[in-house]
Amino acid sequence: MSDRSDQLRRQRDLLREHLAWLEQEMAAEAGRPLEAPAAWKPPSMSPPAPVDDRDAEAILAEYRKQPTSITRDTKMGCILYFVVALVLLVGGALAVYAFARSARGH
Repeated sequence: MSDRSDQLRRQRDLLREHLAWLEQEMAAEAGRPLEAPAAWKPPSMSPPAPVDDRDAEAILAEYRKQPTSITRDTKMGCILYFVVALVLLVGGALAVYAFARSARGH
């Protein structure tokens, strides 16, 4: 079993205990005797269907890109970030210059 499923089972058991406590508190508040909780039956666990590796490969192939495409996209992204940073830097410098010039009264 994985750690995740163990944690989920533990959380489920804690929630069941908490719900039982809430039922007891609500019964005590209403002044009625607590009814015996119905026995919980776990759902039937059928074995998982066999996994066909060809299906997984077909799905992965649908989302795969060519390495040259990934490299080109990365380069374009870097260039785009550089241009945006340069525009923001020049715009900020112009804004500081304009503010300083107007503060001196020119």
